[in-house]
Amino acid sequence: MVEVYICKLPAMREGEALDELLTHVSTERQLRLKRYHKVDDAYRSIIGDLLLKFILEKRYGSLMGGVEIETNSYGKPFLSKHPAIHYNISHSGDYVACAIHDKEVGVDIEKTGPFDLELAKGFFTEEEYGQVWEAGDRLAAFYDMWTLKESYIKAVGKGLSIPLRDFNVSRNGMDDIQLTEVHSNKPITDYTCKQYRVDSEHSLAVCAHLGSAAGFMDKPVYFTFERICEGLKLTPKT
Repeated sequence: MVEVYICKLPAMREGEALDELLTHVSTERQLRLKRYHKVDDAYRSIIGDLLLKFILEKRYGSLMGGVEIETNSYGKPFLSKHPAIHYNISHSGDYVACAIHDKEVGVDIEKTGPFDLELAKGFFTEEEYGQVWEAGDRLAAFYDMWTLKESYIKAVGKGLSIPLRDFNVSRNGMDDIQLTEVHSNKPITDYTCKQYRVDSEHSLAVCAHLGSAAGFMDKPVYFTFERICEGLKLTPKT
């Protein structure tokens, strides 16, 4: 089962509470997070760490060897001591999303906002751009298409070494999505995508290796920031 979890950022996001949260991540992560200029960006990133830890503890209890995260040569993070557990995290706007699977998985969430759709011609195939242009809500269609493409790239785990225009996404519904290699025109059958509706301002897509539409959660599981802190026995000021 491809599991999808979402956490909404707390309404109050202050530096003092963030400093307390930082004590629950590695020194390396603390140094990296302290470089963020905006407190909201730091909150999104650390909530991603805490959401992953919370999910893993709920699913597996205490993992032997702990949760040690490394990155592959393309920068995709993985659990170095637990290769059978695959995850991916994305954050944007008010939400942090995490996908868990027993094989490669990618997730992308984006907050919708103004965008020059002419620029989409440089990212999308001709068919994809046509799907966006013909949609009733072109801006929403753009973000739906963008998250689907990003989720596939993140699932494969090779970053933008896979050009966005090298594969085509045909979207016929939230869970009726076909991927095709552009140069060979062959369907990509070893990855499956699914889209979720979070709210009117956020688009969310998940892609999994050897998945099927029936193998995804019907809807994401929501955890509040307070629930995560309680489960991990954290006491930040909110």
